[in-house]
Amino acid sequence: MNPRRTQQIANRIQMLVSEILQREISDPRLNTLVINRVELARDGSFARVYVSSYQTDIDADDVRRVLKKASGFIRKNLAGKLDMRIVPALRFQWDNSVKEGEEILSALRKLNAEES
Repeated sequence: MNPRRTQQIANRIQMLVSEILQREISDPRLNTLVINRVELARDGSFARVYVSSYQTDIDADDVRRVLKKASGFIRKNLAGKLDMRIVPALRFQWDNSVKEGEEILSALRKLNAEES
């Protein structure tokens, strides 16, 4: 598949999965999730979906288990919204980049406060 097309599909999957989590799934553990990015395999057979949360006390393992259980439902909803013959299998991966970014910003703020 063309790399540009692959990225377009990955972006569309990111948007749609985010909408499905907000509107279609009523599990409160998934309400605070953010879809950071989606990496689609070259052949389109699977998509790795990177998720995180702004909530600090969330159990990442629990969320991954819930997402794995709901992946069939999410994939079925994607099938109706994507113009693809084969909808990729979804693999959810916890992404700590938001937390790490907050820690870096906090350290920078602390350094700025010390300099002032």
